[in-house]
Amino acid sequence: MTTGPVPNQPRAEGSAATVGDVAALAGVSRATVSYTYTQPNRVSPDLRRRVLAAADELGYVGNDAARRLRVGHSLALGLLISSMNNPVYAELAAGAEAEAAAHGRFILVANSDEDAARERAYLNFFESQQVSGILAAPVGDVPPELLGLRSRGTPFVLVGVAPGPHSYPAISGDNERGGHLAAAHLLAQGRRRLIFVGGAHPHVDLRLAGVKRAIAEAAEPASLEIIRIQVQTAKVGEAVARTLLRRSAATFPDGIVAGNDLLALGLLHGLIVGGIRVPEDLSLVGYDDIEFADFAIVPLTTIRHPSAALGASAVRILIGIEREEDTKGRFEPELVIRSSSLPIPPPADHP
Repeated sequence: MTTGPVPNQPRAEGSAATVGDVAALAGVSRATVSYTYTQPNRVSPDLRRRVLAAADELGYVGNDAARRLRVGHSLALGLLISSMNNPVYAELAAGAEAEAAAHGRFILVANSDEDAARERAYLNFFESQQVSGILAAPVGDVPPELLGLRSRGTPFVLVGVAPGPHSYPAISGDNERGGHLAAAHLLAQGRRRLIFVGGAHPHVDLRLAGVKRAIAEAAEPASLEIIRIQVQTAKVGEAVARTLLRRSAATFPDGIVAGNDLLALGLLHGLIVGGIRVPEDLSLVGYDDIEFADFAIVPLTTIRHPSAALGASAVRILIGIEREEDTKGRFEPELVIRSSSLPIPPPADHP
């Protein structure tokens, strides 16, 4: 007795759709369906649309757990950020998610909330989920656990400043130049008693270095006071403003560079509530150009930081279609001048 191919049988009502069901409806091979979910770059856009449309119609959901057993990793990329409260990380995540989706990948976002122990726990979780790579914006320096993951086969891209020579990809804006732009702008507005307020972070250290360089290069003498804080939030900025308000006129600053926009917005609120006129009495510059900066009661001058572009580029590096070298000069900071840093007004009797 001979047998021939068995025709596709209708699915029993309530049963889960299979790869074969999707292939039959889309008119493609089972391999094409598999590649659509596991290696989307191997499938033409037209075939991929047909497969995904068929999968939607049938309610097919790929079995990622089973696929991980076959190929050793998932389609997920891990994104480790240090604070979800900072909108700059939301922009970073948005850029990463959009780029990942364009390549058939997914992003798992982990917020360490400035907690190193929580950061380690998330890295262990990423490894347990067999993510195919990690985008890391850590609390401080690169954690040893991240280097350990890399040695065991999970690559990562540091979205930040690498401490010296490094064997892993790292991308960042030019924070030193950004700090220099901020301070040079205040000096050009006639400000001479500057304060830098910022946390302990490699990015912030570079911004401070830029501020120091601008003062060293200034044609006229200027002073710089540094106020270090634990975290860069609006609440902390407001608290710093309250301490400044207790100072005498002789020791009060006429210009402030803040380590990020959240900190600057807290400073702005606290100073205005305390009776300080911004920018008449004091000019203020933030960093990052988050969306809220332009909607403050006094729109905030800031340094624009291309967070979404950094997130997208980090994904491209992680999946192997871009190199760190390709990004050189792409993420230059930009001074965005708004009302919080206008020039010192002339005296009332000035002609």
